[in-house]
Amino acid sequence: MTKQEFLQRYKDEKLNIGEYILIFDKISDAPLVLGCAYDQGVWKIYETRERGGHFVIKEKNNEDEAFDYFYKVVLSEHNLQNN
Repeated sequence: MTKQEFLQRYKDEKLNIGEYILIFDKISDAPLVLGCAYDQGVWKIYETRERGGHFVIKEKNNEDEAFDYFYKVVLSEHNLQNN
């Protein structure tokens, strides 16, 4: 799915990711971020912890694959928060 399709699905499904924030335009080291950003020629799905500093969960070559995977990451966090 594309970034716009992801955002629409996120909104429609009212996913709750707790204290995490979503960032798409860059790789951030801010605390509690789930992100998907195009960086150095690849899409990077990443997370930061409470004290900041990011780590890359997965790299994908195209937007559709990246946001398909990112959706699974966000859905997993939603399930943790709501079960």
